[in-house]
Amino acid sequence: MSGASTRAETGFRSDFDFTTLITLAGMTAVIFLGGLFITEAVGEIPPDIDFKPFFIVYAIMFFVPWGTPTISVAVGGGLGEAIGDVIEGYEVDDPFGLAGYVVGFTVAGYLMKDAEGDDYVTLSIAAVVGALVQILIEGLGILVISGESLSVYATVVAGNTVTHGIVLGLIPLIPTVAALEGRVERFMGEAAKSTAD
Repeated sequence: MSGASTRAETGFRSDFDFTTLITLAGMTAVIFLGGLFITEAVGEIPPDIDFKPFFIVYAIMFFVPWGTPTISVAVGGGLGEAIGDVIEGYEVDDPFGLAGYVVGFTVAGYLMKDAEGDDYVTLSIAAVVGALVQILIEGLGILVISGESLSVYATVVAGNTVTHGIVLGLIPLIPTVAALEGRVERFMGEAAKSTAD
């Protein structure tokens, strides 16, 4: 992208109308849910390591300014997962997962708030840290609800950080952002990240 991002200059943006925020959340939920249907067909690696396309939420988040649009995209990602949980069979620890998705995605959005499309280091850090925060919170359900050991918790955290943060996080995120940059902003209207030439 030519020019410097102006997201950092405006700080936390909260000047978006409710309809825009709902649209962002809904769009993210639908696209992420569609991706989940594809990637979760691979199945799980015991004890509870799965494949979720975090890059979808991260890519949408990259194109919106830091603030309420970021949180809206994070909520949309959490809702997409929650809908998937209901479809596949609700489990008692799913609320931990929902909280983890919203917080983890928001953290990733914060970390990439100043990133440009060719800032691979920042995008990579955001992808991995967002996935780590998400599974740290979701994994608490394994400890609190299921009563599993700390070694199982550590295995789940490490495995899901790799699958969500690296395999289906930063690896597809970087080419996705590069392919979409300059092409999607016009479709996102006022919610698009602004740039200065």
